[in-house]
Amino acid sequence: MSLQLTVLGCSGTHVGPERMCSSYMVEHDGFRLLLDCGNGSLSNLQRRWDVSDVDAIIISHLHPDHFADLYGLYYALRFHPDGPRSVPVYAPRGTWEFAGQLLDNVDTFAETCRFAAARAGDVLELGGMRVTLFAANHPVETLASRVEAGGKTLAYTADTAASPDLQRGAQGADLLIADATWLEKQRPLPSGVHMTGFEAGRTAAEADVGRLMTTHVFPSNDPHEVAAEAARAYDGEVIVAYDLQEIVL
Repeated sequence: MSLQLTVLGCSGTHVGPERMCSSYMVEHDGFRLLLDCGNGSLSNLQRRWDVSDVDAIIISHLHPDHFADLYGLYYALRFHPDGPRSVPVYAPRGTWEFAGQLLDNVDTFAETCRFAAARAGDVLELGGMRVTLFAANHPVETLASRVEAGGKTLAYTADTAASPDLQRGAQGADLLIADATWLEKQRPLPSGVHMTGFEAGRTAAEADVGRLMTTHVFPSNDPHEVAAEAARAYDGEVIVAYDLQEIVL
């Protein structure tokens, strides 16, 4: 079977009108892998699945727009109508201790969200999917993902500025889901944080990917303008991410 992607959140930094924060469901042969769980995304997830249908989660980094709804998922699993459920969560080292500071029962949190420390270079075998983690260029430790299954490859940058590691991780992917937060006309911009649409397009071109999805667009920016900017640097298909969008690779 091929890979299937469902966008559960594509807004960057905070939620926007009709766009929740970063989260992507990747399915292969009945296995459901959730890449990030940003604020608002749990609502979209429940429009398609029961919370217990999630088989594994990878949290890229500890910024709220990428992990905040892990709290809601924790409670939904802990108090599930059919009894307590749990799910493995792969995340940068220290995630359990950091996230658990807001909860009164960190042991139950760990039982429900079974945390495993992950780092760049790790290779995870998850339900027939081979997931390679690589370093993103962001102010905190951030893990980008390369997901391979059924002869197809999906790469997800998480939050990142352009970097050689990013290009290598995305090389030859059928679909690159790329941070495209900003527009070139907004420069000067902070370095080592996010990409512009043009930089996302250039990364896609340098990595020779099949298709590019621009995402994590700041709410006040027009996603279509960002995608058009990406198309200036990349001559393949540029897809504008939107919530509950489905793509089969």
